[in-house]
Parts: sequence; structure tokens; C-alpha cells
Amino acid sequence: MMTSPDTLRLTDDEAAAIAILASGAWRTPLPTVNEASDADLAAAVLRGRRSLVVRDLAEPDGTPVAAAAEVLKRLGTGPRALFMVVGGDGAWIPSGFTVYLYGATVAEIEMSHLVAASGVHYFRVAPPPGQWGALTGLAEAIFADGFTAADGGPQPAAAVLNVVRPDGVRGVRVARGSATSGRGPVPASFPSVADAISWLVA
Repeated sequence: MMTSPDTLRLTDDEAAAIAILASGAWRTPLPTVNEASDADLAAAVLRGRRSLVVRDLAEPDGTPVAAAAEVLKRLGTGPRALFMVVGGDGAWIPSGFTVYLYGATVAEIEMSHLVAASGVHYFRVAPPPGQWGALTGLAEAIFADGFTAADGGPQPAAAVLNVVRPDGVRGVRVARGSATSGRGPVPASFPSVADAISWLVA
């Protein structure tokens, strides 16, 4: 994966050590940590804290410094937008593209966070304008072409694009030729991703 020099890469363990300090704002999966086990999660946090100290990203007491402190600061109250790939059962597909955006609004994104299935987290603070547009562009591509598995066959998957708004979370599910709200007994259907996005941010 290509990253810029200002991208902070953290392992799941290191991310767990920061997540524990985020006062409930962390919403991101840790692909290689068994989050259902308190013992496994505690062990990951201890390993991550040690690793952050060794990398000069935390004080000996675990307080993040430098780029890690900037990431913690921008976690705020949780992500502003989320894009992930899910299977037919709605379960997250770790090998799909998963990204979280943080900022005051979707038009004022301060940090992007990409989660890799390998358990590596890529944080970019103050990314250039266009992060939100990149996600909507991906949704447009999925609407047009769907997903293709590695062997060339169709993959039963869809993209979920959520936006956190003052009145709650709105989300759309996008598959080939389909964009729906997923709300209510009969989800609203949109003729295009552009219409779905307009509803998300209205």
C-alpha cells in the first residue's frame, strides 16, 4: 500500500493503546485482536503501549506524543463518515476497503483512517481536500460495476457509507445498480449514488 510521508502507521496493538484513551470515541475494528476477550484486549493494549514508547510515540506512562497525540486529539467524539465493504449478511469484510473520516463536518475533514485486514491502521492528519469525494467516487464505481472477486467471479458484497449527523447516523448501502437507505421496514431506494449522497448530507 502506497502511503505519504505524513501517514502514521500503527499496528492493532498500538491502535488499541490509543483507543483505550479515546473516552469511548473509538469505533474502529481491530482485525487481529479478539475484542470480545478482555484478557486479549488488555494484552494488546500493554503490547501497544510498549511499542509506542519504543517508537517515541508515547511517554513511559503511555501518554501519546508527537503524531500519535495528534491522532488521539482528532478522534474527538467519533468518526464523521465511514466507508466499508460488507457481505450479504451485513458482516464487515476485513479485506475490503475500510476508511473512517474525522472532522467537524464531511466538508471539514481533518483526519482519515484506513484499516487494513492485516491489522495495520493508516492515519493521515489534515489530509488534502477531497477525502469525502474519494469515498463517494468509490461508491459511484461500485454502483456502476459492483465487486469482482479475485478469481473474476461475482462477489456478494456491498459498500456501506455512513455519515454521523447532529440528528444521528444516516447510511446507504451501495451495490451494483442499487443504492438504498436501509432504514425502516422498506428501505428507500435512490436512482443514483449522487441522490443517495444528497440525502446523507441534507
